[in-house]
Amino acid sequence: MSDFNAVDDQTWRDEPAEENDLECLDRHKGGCSGAVEYRMALSATGRQFPRCDAHWGKRLDEQEGINQRYPSLQPSDFDPSYAGESWYEDE
Repeated sequence: MSDFNAVDDQTWRDEPAEENDLECLDRHKGGCSGAVEYRMALSATGRQFPRCDAHWGKRLDEQEGINQRYPSLQPSDFDPSYAGESWYEDE
């Protein structure tokens, strides 16, 4: 097994790992601080990834921006006649 695969295998797991075995998913970016823990899934995949407190805070900020740009409910100023599109997939 290559070293690259070994790192990938340790980055995401179906079952919990020992806390001292975890490495922050974003450690390559630098700036890690705080506890490294599996964090709740923010996407529909349901996958949890280990992140330190610092990178988890940044990820939450990023998700907040995504949620503001792409809200789950149709915005009040959305007009489907502008482009002939629907906000919801089933319409």
